[in-house]
Amino acid sequence: MKAVKILTEPNPILRKKAKEVEKIDENITKVIEDMTLALEQSEIEGLAVAAPQIGESVRIILVRVREQRDKEGKVIQKAIPLTAYINPQITKFSKEKISLEEGCLSCPYLYGKVERPKKVHLESINIQGKKVKINASGLLARIFQHEVDHLDGILFIDLITDKKTIRKAKPKNEEPNI
Repeated sequence: MKAVKILTEPNPILRKKAKEVEKIDENITKVIEDMTLALEQSEIEGLAVAAPQIGESVRIILVRVREQRDKEGKVIQKAIPLTAYINPQITKFSKEKISLEEGCLSCPYLYGKVERPKKVHLESINIQGKKVKINASGLLARIFQHEVDHLDGILFIDLITDKKTIRKAKPKNEEPNI
């Protein structure tokens, strides 16, 4: 199995605006396969990856979310299997915002609080070329915003308003990164 590396800051590809995918062909399928490998091979557990993070400046994000439950056992986030979103756009943001700690595979072991809208509406196309529309809240909304930012050359570290919230974790720490 070939190795696919996640690019890290300050790689200039991470700061470029990614190009729209014109058509879904074998090249795009290959990019998605490489993104999957990169996510699986990462030494840090990641929840998602954007194509620029593997050196492909195209508008694709790959997301997976495990089911989350509150203390009473109620599902607060349904599981989402590894899913590719092509040319994703966030078309609506809630006025209500929340500040939470984020991390990133391209800024390994670095964490900081980022304020983002609590809910978003994402539109994209899937690998079959069909339109996808999702209303997302909580963790999924945060992941979508974080990954779409990657497509616009923005890293979460750019959005940390209170630099005192930045912390560096030890490499053996298994905190998930977006």
